[in-house]
Amino acid sequence: MLKTNQNNRKIFNLIKLTLFLLVIVIIYFQINQFNKDSWREFKLDSIVALLIALGLVYLNIWIAYIQWKVTLKLIVPKTELKTRSQSFFAGIVTGIVTPNMMGNFIGRLFYFERKHRISITLFTLLGNYAQFLASLVFGWIAILIVGDLYVLPHSESLIFVLGFAVIMAFLLYFFIDNFLSRFKKKVYFNSFREILTKNRTFRITILGLSLLRFFVFTMQFSLMLRAFGEIIDISVIMAIWQVYLLTMLIPSIFLGKIGVRESVALFVLVNLEMNEYAILFSSLIIWALNTLLPALVGLVICKNRENV
Repeated sequence: MLKTNQNNRKIFNLIKLTLFLLVIVIIYFQINQFNKDSWREFKLDSIVALLIALGLVYLNIWIAYIQWKVTLKLIVPKTELKTRSQSFFAGIVTGIVTPNMMGNFIGRLFYFERKHRISITLFTLLGNYAQFLASLVFGWIAILIVGDLYVLPHSESLIFVLGFAVIMAFLLYFFIDNFLSRFKKKVYFNSFREILTKNRTFRITILGLSLLRFFVFTMQFSLMLRAFGEIIDISVIMAIWQVYLLTMLIPSIFLGKIGVRESVALFVLVNLEMNEYAILFSSLIIWALNTLLPALVGLVICKNRENV
């Protein structure tokens, strides 16, 4: 059994490496197709916009931390600040090496007693789902306003498909406790459902914070593009929302969507005649600020802890 698991892990890592190299190849060919004048026109145009985008990193991390703090109040109300902070950053570290950052619960749960770990896992996944909802909703709004998906012209039918998906996603989010009532024999589901039932405002709070984080992401991307000389208007905002929608729908490999968002951003934003290097470097810097930097901070401040 152990040998089988090791073989499966090797195959999975090989698949991840292959997909990652494929993304790099796609970006490489995209760069080769860049306008030859793009590099000469590429420059830092607004230091103020760059500094504000950098400053928003703190706001993004703070909102994510508040989400974790709100979650812990339901499960382990008297958690110490040190444990709360270390478990939060440990989640970022484990999240960066898992698809779509979904593995952030792994780093968190080992800071708490075994009896709390199932609840921490389920509530963290619910918080991740709330962030998914934010991208889905605003991506759908962007398609509604524009009337098309920039990378897929004449996609009016997609509006209805996504609209239905949004409705179903919201129903699942707000009525998941009713759905889980069908699994009464599963003790861990019962505990999760009971906590949700007693705290009706929790999901609204987490969703509100997720929407706020999405606005921060939007502001950061817009400011980075502005820093490199691009003019920001409503069409650019809608394009950015579509970038986040498509990035969210495409499974990531590891390292927090590195390569995936860059490819999607290039496909979408070049339709607005933006400088390709401005798009590429804006996306890479946003990844470094929101994903890589917090993970590096987490590696520094988190200490090893034996299983409790």
